[in-house]
Amino acid sequence: MTASSNPIISQFGGEFDVEKSSQYRMAIQFSLDGLSFALLDAQAQRLIAYEGHPLQPSSDSSTLLRTLDKALDSKGLSGKDFDSVTCIVDERICALVPEPLFDDADKVKYLEFAFQIPNGYTTQAEELPSAQCHNVFAWSKALQDKLLAKWPKAKITHSSSLLIESAMQSETGTGIFINVRRRDFDMVIKKDGKLFFFNNFKFNTKEDFAYFLLFAMEQNGFAGQDTPVRLSGLIQPDSEIMTLCGHYVKDFRIVEDPHKLKVSEALGNVPFQHYFIHYQALR
Repeated sequence: MTASSNPIISQFGGEFDVEKSSQYRMAIQFSLDGLSFALLDAQAQRLIAYEGHPLQPSSDSSTLLRTLDKALDSKGLSGKDFDSVTCIVDERICALVPEPLFDDADKVKYLEFAFQIPNGYTTQAEELPSAQCHNVFAWSKALQDKLLAKWPKAKITHSSSLLIESAMQSETGTGIFINVRRRDFDMVIKKDGKLFFFNNFKFNTKEDFAYFLLFAMEQNGFAGQDTPVRLSGLIQPDSEIMTLCGHYVKDFRIVEDPHKLKVSEALGNVPFQHYFIHYQALR
């Protein structure tokens, strides 16, 4: 797939009014194979739009920004002011550092223990109060500079931070939370109200997915029949992954809408799990 003004999904509610952009909050998720964005009417507390654009894997910052510009322009939003803009980094170069051990001056060192940071990447950290740690991550400096030039007050966060914070703030005291992408997934284990485990796993088949899930559960002392597992992201209830893992994990389900925000009828056919991360960014 190449950069295109044609999204794979585009749902804008009848409530959408380009002249009200200043009361809209926008969350944009950037990954190496595409971008997606959602709009929340801050006054009505209603999610009114969601749009996704798949791109060629490892797309550069120019392609991502050009695709975003075309998407916004097609809706008359180019150059408009927004109530707020949140840029969600969805790359895998990230690591959690416990609060007592964190030093902002050592951000790069933390990542270099496990990753080779690509040239042209910048490193930053964000505090996760509910988990008592910092999430250190790296992403394209060129993309960051261009986005901040467009929206100087934009908030930058990582997708795993949103997953972890949502897990920690959920009513589930002990459970597993998974965010699925096309070929990898993030896994969070919460035990007795505290962050117990976080990691990212790559997979090619449903068997890979089941193996990594069950291995991580076993290694951390969690029995599949007793521990609830909730999934968000690119996963469907009738997928082969759901069927296979359901044989081994009794309480294995798609995450449900907590109804903290209203959602436009236009998004009725968009599975909640697909825009779960955006939803967390806009809450």
